[in-house]
Amino acid sequence: MLMSFFRFDHIFFSRVLFMFVLGGLSHAVADTEEDGRYWFSVYTQGKLPAENFYWSMDTHPRWRDEGQHFDQLILRPSVFYKFNPKASVWLGYDTIISHPPSQSSQRENRLWQQFQYQFDEVANVTFTSRTRLEQRRREDFQDVGHRLRQMVRATTPSGVHPSLSWVAFNELFINLNQTEWGARRGIDQNRLFVGANWKFSDFSNVETGYLHQFINTRTVDRENHVLMTTFRFNF
Repeated sequence: MLMSFFRFDHIFFSRVLFMFVLGGLSHAVADTEEDGRYWFSVYTQGKLPAENFYWSMDTHPRWRDEGQHFDQLILRPSVFYKFNPKASVWLGYDTIISHPPSQSSQRENRLWQQFQYQFDEVANVTFTSRTRLEQRRREDFQDVGHRLRQMVRATTPSGVHPSLSWVAFNELFINLNQTEWGARRGIDQNRLFVGANWKFSDFSNVETGYLHQFINTRTVDRENHVLMTTFRFNF
């Protein structure tokens, strides 16, 4: 059973390969810094008193240097409205506290808007699109960075166990302007994830897998190899 759990479902990933080809970044050969990281996330959601309105709260602690040093904490409260079971609009606010190596901590605040849509199942694969527009502010700076994030996520039953599904997503980040604090107009980063989701119940699940993060910087590009684990709870 253990070997079956980690079995690579080639049929599933061949169906969604085009998504990753479109999301992959082609860039000139250059020096690249690589790191192994650990990301942990807890997502909680629940209903609000108003009809079709919901609340959401995400917490994201992250570690760098092969997990030796704490890197970042993200707190993400939001509210969203469901037009129907497939389409929703969101409004959220992020607080990001970063601890760069050999530097003092940095704080960023983001206001963001999002549209999410789940498409009808195709060949046993469910696709979800998430489009997010962020307004980013860094402490000690006056200007605002605008960034677009587009994610496409695919899930399919594993065939191993009814509670187990295969998951893959690609998310592309594009800066829409330049800022004094370092954002450059154009591609900012790309995240590609492959993994598995285990459903405990209709109200909770856990997802774990490998995430490849490419970051386009002013100097040396960065590649992070991330073991990511996410717990989700619906109330």
